[in-house]
Amino acid sequence: MTPFDREAVLAILDNADTRLTARAYVREIKDQMQVSVTEAKAVLKTLVHHQDVTYQEIFGTTSVIRSFQKPVHITDHFLLTPPDIQCRSDRQDVHVIRLDPGISFGSGHHPTTRLCLAALEHLFFHIRPHATLLQAPGADIGTGSGVLAIALCLAGVSRCLAFDIDPNAVSEAKKNIDLNDLCGRIPVLAQPMPENGPGLGIVCANLRTPTLETLAPLFRQRMKPGGFLVFSGIRTWEADTLKTCFTGYRLTPVWEKMEKNWVGLIFAAP
Repeated sequence: MTPFDREAVLAILDNADTRLTARAYVREIKDQMQVSVTEAKAVLKTLVHHQDVTYQEIFGTTSVIRSFQKPVHITDHFLLTPPDIQCRSDRQDVHVIRLDPGISFGSGHHPTTRLCLAALEHLFFHIRPHATLLQAPGADIGTGSGVLAIALCLAGVSRCLAFDIDPNAVSEAKKNIDLNDLCGRIPVLAQPMPENGPGLGIVCANLRTPTLETLAPLFRQRMKPGGFLVFSGIRTWEADTLKTCFTGYRLTPVWEKMEKNWVGLIFAAP
């Protein structure tokens, strides 16, 4: 078949506003890559064969999604890999996260997970938090699979408190944390984040906007001076309202990124 730009074809899938069926994806490949329908189908078949994409059925509709059956770079410095694949990076600044996807949120398929990891990439490799923040505990609110808590610790946070009230998430997060040899640094707590406790250096929360707004005073109360909040789960049309809410607590937005009508944000505490 005709050679094709793999990253460009995958970008069509990543940038789509809605889930794409196989037929819709073939049509987009044909139009954007200016190839025939037959060639576009061959491209999709090649992507499936090489485990770049797979099929997922939800409510009777089958869509094409990114496959995580092999190592996948979510960002330049965070790589997700299945636990049964031996994966190492030649670069010391690439953090390999072993993840066994279950039913809990946070497998890397959803834009909000990718946005949180992109925010952590910016925070650790561009803003570069002060060492005192890395020595303080971090927190992952609604940890799900545990992926963000794992990313925080791999990037340099000494200890991360992972909170979730869903028993399935608690179980799966513990399993993934163990896969990454971080049990001693990430306690998984089956409860909401309490009002009292140590000052937190970096807090991640991939939650919907109404929940983030409700938690705003608690976040402000628990943050150490100069600390950071990393958020996603925010729709594009909700971002301005959320920023107004958090600036009211003297928290300053310092980074923002959008993907598929979702927004990731970083706020800095004074």
